[in-house]
Amino acid sequence: MSLRLKAIYKDGAFVPISNSEKLNVSENAEVGITVHDPHILPPTATSDEERERALRELFASWDAHPLRADGPCLT
Repeated sequence: MSLRLKAIYKDGAFVPISNSEKLNVSENAEVGITVHDPHILPPTATSDEERERALRELFASWDAHPLRADGPCLT
């Protein structure tokens, strides 16, 4: 069985956010959890043209805002 649900991390445990759907999981059942960083959005481009446009915009932004040579070293 595979089920996608949202949860919050509270007091050292993941607590499901209720969506009025009953979970069909028995008490003490072992489950797998994948944690996604909430600040990273999944890609929304649906075509190669969109991805190429986004990449061109990213490069243009980098060119418009270059890193200073005497700035902090990024690692």
